[in-house]
Amino acid sequence: MRDSRQDLGIEFAAYLSKKLKTKFRCKQIKRIFGGASRETFSVELIQEKEDCPCNVIYRRSQKSSLIDTDQETEYLAYLAFQDSEVPVPKLIALEKSSKPLGAPFLVMEQLPGLSSSPFDKEAYKPYQKELGRQFWSILGKIASLDITNKNLTKSFKKSSPKLLWKQELDYWVKVIRTDSLGVEPILEAGIRELYRSPPLEAQKLCLVHGDYRNGKFLVKKNKITGILDWEMAHLGDPLEDLAWALSPIWCWEDRLRPAYLISLGESLDLWMKESTLDIDKKSLAWWELFTCVKGMAIWISAGNEFSSGKNTDPVNLFSAWVPADIHTEIILETMETKLSL
Repeated sequence: MRDSRQDLGIEFAAYLSKKLKTKFRCKQIKRIFGGASRETFSVELIQEKEDCPCNVIYRRSQKSSLIDTDQETEYLAYLAFQDSEVPVPKLIALEKSSKPLGAPFLVMEQLPGLSSSPFDKEAYKPYQKELGRQFWSILGKIASLDITNKNLTKSFKKSSPKLLWKQELDYWVKVIRTDSLGVEPILEAGIRELYRSPPLEAQKLCLVHGDYRNGKFLVKKNKITGILDWEMAHLGDPLEDLAWALSPIWCWEDRLRPAYLISLGESLDLWMKESTLDIDKKSLAWWELFTCVKGMAIWISAGNEFSSGKNTDPVNLFSAWVPADIHTEIILETMETKLSL
């Protein structure tokens, strides 16, 4: 008896055969677990005419998702970096309709390499220095992208550089207000502080990855082979991505090495060199506190999804428990430091 996964593989192969005008059959389809915003599958296809393998990634929207984004957002972000120094998969197809396979999806090549848990401090040894230089340089290259040449201002919501901070803060505070099951006093204190003391106007409007951190890239030995999961991409302040990648939550057991890679000073120097941007310390501090509020919004949504039964993926239970506690502690530390100055 054939299971639903096999049926999905057969239907997917039929879709891609028609789309690319090349006959494929599905040898194997496997779910890749970890994220809670898209269902991701690794599909091993056989091109029948040439009898050769073709491995692709199939990412489809979920009915219940932590982050409300359009499938096209991720596609356009990947598209902006095709054939660039930012390593991303080659795009194959975007399907906006739910009719062919039950939900919108995108298809891209499967890159070599493996991803690691952001909470594993040993994940990148013995190559952490080489990978660290690549990690922060790539983030700088993302910030340096000329978005006008990529027509991204026509595809993404645009805001004044003066109001980018408020646009993002308003969005995540609304998520918190909608999904919270109770009041978090420390979180509320962080939100009040952010509204009281906004950062400087953004130096430039850039494409922000939205979730750039360890665990979101593929590694093959000493080389980063791909930057993944662009579903939170948007136009914003480049310091937002920098602050998220620097957050202590991603290096909780060794805060002197952001993302468990290289030192803070070297990380910032590499980012500034590649982005050609300066770093205002007070503005970066604002965005670092913002990342805690943003993180809490995501973990709160995860808890809401799990407790309501909308999405009982264990990753939602974990997110509402461990990362939420860590980000709450970071907010408290930040507020205590500010009050002592």
